[in-house]
Amino acid sequence: MSKDDAEKILDEIGLNSTNDGTDGIGLRFFAGANTRILRYQQQHGLKETGELDRETKISLQSPKCGMSNVAAHGEDKKWSSRYLTYYVRNTPWGIPSRTVKNLIRNAFDQWSKVTNLEFAESNDPESDMEIAFGGRRHTNRESICDDDLGENTLAHAYYPQIGGIHFNTQFFHGAMDKDQFFTTAMHEIGHALGLEHSVSKASLMYPTAVAHFSEVPRQDVQRIQMKYGKRQGLKTTGLPTFCEVTKYDAMLYYQNKLVIIARKYGYKKINDRYEPTLLSEIWPGAPETLDAAESIGSHTYLFKGDQVWDFKDDEVQVGYPRKIHEAFPGLPKNLDGVIYDKETHIYAFKKDHYWRYNTVHKKVDRSDDIADYGVPERIDATLFDNVHKRLFFFKDTSRYIYEFDTRKTTRYDSRMFGC
Repeated sequence: MSKDDAEKILDEIGLNSTNDGTDGIGLRFFAGANTRILRYQQQHGLKETGELDRETKISLQSPKCGMSNVAAHGEDKKWSSRYLTYYVRNTPWGIPSRTVKNLIRNAFDQWSKVTNLEFAESNDPESDMEIAFGGRRHTNRESICDDDLGENTLAHAYYPQIGGIHFNTQFFHGAMDKDQFFTTAMHEIGHALGLEHSVSKASLMYPTAVAHFSEVPRQDVQRIQMKYGKRQGLKTTGLPTFCEVTKYDAMLYYQNKLVIIARKYGYKKINDRYEPTLLSEIWPGAPETLDAAESIGSHTYLFKGDQVWDFKDDEVQVGYPRKIHEAFPGLPKNLDGVIYDKETHIYAFKKDHYWRYNTVHKKVDRSDDIADYGVPERIDATLFDNVHKRLFFFKDTSRYIYEFDTRKTTRYDSRMFGC
């Protein structure tokens, strides 16, 4: 490795020779020392020679995280909520997306086990964290990412309140090492939660890939708990109280009771309180989180991504899950809300549009702008009140009530359900 090669790698990880104090390591100058190499050695726990020695060359050439502690300067490195969502924008070629998403979910679960945080996958591109796969030049949300993924860079991430994670498809594709990906995912999630690199090779947050981890090691547990606290209070049930929920995902009447769905849980009213139950316990075999849900006759339909599940009571029906466009021709994927008018029509909502599906003729007979209902785009959840012929839309902390008789919409900027 030449000095030019070393300088190129140092450029790729954003390491300069300025000591701005962000990494907590005092930079000491030696006669003839290369200050960038010296800084790299300090951040990686290497012998501090300031020279491109053998140990430093091996470390520089090893796959590593693309984050530099310098990038942390001025960032607010803590999330204000303990309920966080993530959106997987794409997955690499040659490996089933479900396999990749399961590995990502398990990586989040390792952090959730040791600190006071809950994570849920979402189909909303505006989720707290975006996870994506790309090459050297790639996008961050909808724009070009400011940071390249270099030849030796496994991935990089953004601290709160951005929280994006980008994996390098040079390393992660059909023939990828799943153990390395799992370790890298846990490492980058650590950054997305606000942790910087560690100089200890026993740490998950060590910047160079030197070991595989199946769980968060003790020293990193201590660091994350300093930010978000221990798993106290969630260890026994793991279920957040209803009034802690800040966003609803779906609502429906199931077995004559209102069920409010938020992340992994369905909340049902018991003794004047909404109590949480895991969706997998209400509907065994259901996806972990939902985009929309509605009961039609004796059947309950759960929508997630491009698939729909059909349950009768608590049993999934033969042939399900299946593609939404196969079960309901003309309806799109990644829905925001679904309601049934208890007569002949299903209304499906997505972004700034809605579709009316005729259950008798089994086709879409109308499609138009959601503004017809006087509500904003990208709603969170919907609910049909059959008694009063009203349609409820929920968006953040606001609710909109559309009266079918008068065709008027009223907005209320307050929470419902006793919160």
